[in-house]
Amino acid sequence: MIGLARVLLAASALCAEDPAGAAAADAATVAATLERAGRWVVSIRVERSKDLPPSPLQPRRVSPEGRTLYQRPAGPVSGLLLDREGHVATSLYNVAGEVTSIEVTLLSGERRPAKLLAKSPQDDLALLKADLGGPVDVEGPTWAAAEGLRAGRIVFALGRAPDAGRLTATRGIVSAVGRNGGRAIQTDADLNYGNTGGPIVDLDGRVVAIACFVGHTYPQWGLNSGVGLGTTAAALLAMLPRLRRGEDVAAFEPGFLGVQCDRERPGEQGARVTRIVDGGAAAKAGIEAGDVLLEIDGESLHDFDHLRRLVFHRRPGDKVRVKVLRGEQVLDVDAVLGGTPRT
Repeated sequence: MIGLARVLLAASALCAEDPAGAAAADAATVAATLERAGRWVVSIRVERSKDLPPSPLQPRRVSPEGRTLYQRPAGPVSGLLLDREGHVATSLYNVAGEVTSIEVTLLSGERRPAKLLAKSPQDDLALLKADLGGPVDVEGPTWAAAEGLRAGRIVFALGRAPDAGRLTATRGIVSAVGRNGGRAIQTDADLNYGNTGGPIVDLDGRVVAIACFVGHTYPQWGLNSGVGLGTTAAALLAMLPRLRRGEDVAAFEPGFLGVQCDRERPGEQGARVTRIVDGGAAAKAGIEAGDVLLEIDGESLHDFDHLRRLVFHRRPGDKVRVKVLRGEQVLDVDAVLGGTPRT
């Protein structure tokens, strides 16, 4: 974790991302932008009588240094204040276990009790409600547009730990989009126990995502490993009305087409089918092994991974039109997506 002062040095080496935007801002401007974005970042202290057990994926032999990856440290975590009423978004991991109390420290230094209002386990997101004793004088965060997300975009992960009075920032880029079924981004900005739950912002201070999936129950990625995930602002905003009503969001069940495709087709468009799942949507629609899937609902397919992303965003029961190349014949096939088979 680097402090905000060191961001001044890091920002001086930024390359131009958008000549008309803020990517060419000097170090002082970047620091000022992060300070403004930091008005929404709060510190959260959680007391619990019992923590979650480690993941079964934890290695059996771990060095003394490595054990810190599988132990939740004492100390505060971070969150994002959403509005004047005291709604705070954070990582569900931060408030998991048998919690006895939650306390939010505002930018003013005032400490206020809070409670867990609702959660979305698939996104590692939780919504807290802090008892502010009345509306506070702060506007909500500014959100980055979903269509602007792309690999290579410069971002900063912000937090308020271990000192609630000091903003922390780690710099990185968006390494990939479309993680967790399109609901998360990947970043190489250092993410750890302290800044998880805090916002990931762009060079204009707009919230791109909430840092999530960090902790001893997520051993796939080490702390500050350069492989971190953040649930996108778009995913959070879509769920927010339900979360504010106190409704937990169940895991999204994606649609299932029922094909396996050749991944090794350099220079070719589309997805060549190598196998059809018996009883699946593709089989019922008449798609055959050897067919090349060219489009889904008018969107051209680049490869099998692109096909998977498009299907994942749809639900069981959705009807899709698939453009199929069979030999030299192009066919339009309608398929009704099923659910993921249970084994």
